[in-house]
Amino acid sequence: MKPEGRRESRPGAGPPPGFSLPEVLACLALLGILVAVSVPLLAETVAQERLRAAGWETALLLRGLRQRAITERLGFGLRFVQAGGLWSYCLYRDGNGNGIRTADILAGRDPLLWGPEEPGMRHEGIRFGLPATAVPQIPPGTGPIPDPTDPVKFGASDIVSFSPSGSISGGTLYLTDGRRVTAVVVYGPTGRIRAFRFDPGTGWRQAP
Repeated sequence: MKPEGRRESRPGAGPPPGFSLPEVLACLALLGILVAVSVPLLAETVAQERLRAAGWETALLLRGLRQRAITERLGFGLRFVQAGGLWSYCLYRDGNGNGIRTADILAGRDPLLWGPEEPGMRHEGIRFGLPATAVPQIPPGTGPIPDPTDPVKFGASDIVSFSPSGSISGGTLYLTDGRRVTAVVVYGPTGRIRAFRFDPGTGWRQAP
């Protein structure tokens, strides 16, 4: 018989052991290292995706306006202007059948449909522009992009015109967050619109 007042001890019957202070400090230090490493990586990924989305959205805008011009059998045009260091755009309709012209816009013959708008209104930190570092031209072009202060390469008028026949003004729009850059290229003769992104290690690549 077991003596009264004594109970047989069983393994694991008591409360689980706690953590010592050195163990808690080690866990906190490890957590701090993980946070310090992951936060910059997450911020970089978010910045890349924000710029990619702005470029893709710009390409979709141009494609949509081309289709609208064909469907409605009307001419439309995006006019880009710079004010306060930022480029914005407005959409106009051809009001007299001779295409979108700056003189007709100023005279009210080509009416304003909407705008002004700029990428930063939907994508924080994104603007039409180029980073401070030199960026090469998109192949088959060679050498650095001429006049990097002008990201709207659609001639002197800075107008992208869409005709009822489906033709578009040829040129390139550059978007940046100050470090990275993406481009939307309009191939005028074919009406194709392509988005590209630049990587310093591999150069320009067509965006998926």
